Amino acid sequence: MTTDTKVLLAPVIDQPKAGATVENKVRFKGTGEAGAVVTVTTVEGNHLVLKTPVLADGTWTGTAPENLPKGLITVSALQTLPNGVGSPASRDRKFKVE
Repeated sequence: MTTDTKVLLAPVIDQPKAGATVENKVRFKGTGEAGAVVTVTTVEGNHLVLKTPVLADGTWTGTAPENLPKGLITVSALQTLPNGVGSPASRDRKFKVE
């Protein structure tokens, strides 16, 4: 029996840019481990914003299916491999929704 001991690094949120002002439906982009699923949540209240796969080239992208509240928002992301191995949280990303 073998155990997968791979350490999964935190995903990176590239968009929206830190401090940006964006309109709803917010589009997110970033990088992660190919084959993982990235989950983006609000730091305030831990509400699910987006769940999307990381592609073979290590990129992920998606548009929040619901409008986010207007004003300043802080989100973070986690990624999980199919075998259940999860990452630490990404750096917080703050932006404003108009």
